[in-house]
Amino acid sequence: MKVKTTGKIVSLCLLIGWISLSYSQLPDSLFTPSNHQIQLRSYVEESRVPLNRLVILHLEISWPGKLNRFQIEPVSQPILTNLLLEGSGSENRLLTQPDGSLKAIKAITYQLRPLEMGMAYIDGVIIKYMDRESGDEENLSSQRVMVEITEPLPENQGKKLKAFIYIILFIIFFSILTYFILVYIRKKRLASKSLTPVISPAESYLNRLMHEVDPRGTNLDQMVQRLSKLFKEYLEQDFGISARELNTKEIQQALQQLPIEESDKSNLSVVFEKLDIIKFSRKSIDPNDFIHIYGAIENFLLKRKQIFDSSQSDSKEVK
Repeated sequence: MKVKTTGKIVSLCLLIGWISLSYSQLPDSLFTPSNHQIQLRSYVEESRVPLNRLVILHLEISWPGKLNRFQIEPVSQPILTNLLLEGSGSENRLLTQPDGSLKAIKAITYQLRPLEMGMAYIDGVIIKYMDRESGDEENLSSQRVMVEITEPLPENQGKKLKAFIYIILFIIFFSILTYFILVYIRKKRLASKSLTPVISPAESYLNRLMHEVDPRGTNLDQMVQRLSKLFKEYLEQDFGISARELNTKEIQQALQQLPIEESDKSNLSVVFEKLDIIKFSRKSIDPNDFIHIYGAIENFLLKRKQIFDSSQSDSKEVK
């Protein structure tokens, strides 16, 4: 008789223990206050967590209607056993139900780090709120949650290798990016240089000739002086002949040494002879003579410009 009684007691204790253990290991719990307008749901993502992983606890307060229906007081940190609070966060969500009604949710998440293997406990959290419509104040209380802390998982040795690979890939990516940036900058500089037109001395003085000397002007004495000065400056810049410091014979001798056509040498020699005659003659300048001098200098500058432009286009084709 005693044996049967003892067996029944043992069986009853085991049954009670099993029920208690099953109840405490439920992943979530639901609390609904008397007015049935607001609900609190608390749960952990995993009831068995390795020692080197985090326990994630969720608290969700929900009610029908808009977010501002209830005023939720700040939630205090839960009382922990064998756990350490690593961090927490919260968010508000407004969902539309299938029937078109609104459901407001305030979600709070806690990240908890286990301290040692064994059982860990999260005591119930008390949440105070006020119904803004009725002015009633009530409390919500979550159930106590139990989590089993198991042996730590082996750390992935590949993490270091992955980190090393990521670093190498980042260096390669940065190097490639830097290379293309430098190539782009170099091409841009070359393009800007190529877009900048190169003007030859002949073209420069040809433009000055057109703007500063009028072959049909009335003051031919002044025009002759400008023409002579301008052309002598050109010879000095393009050929290195200090024509402004030389007399006519010395200029003619210097022209014979230039790498230009014989006809150009002859024409320029005649130009300087006529300029010399005009300079020392007290007679008025014949407009036809001036037009002839102007035309000879203009033609020579045009020819030199064409030669320069042709050499520039040839050099671009070679490149």
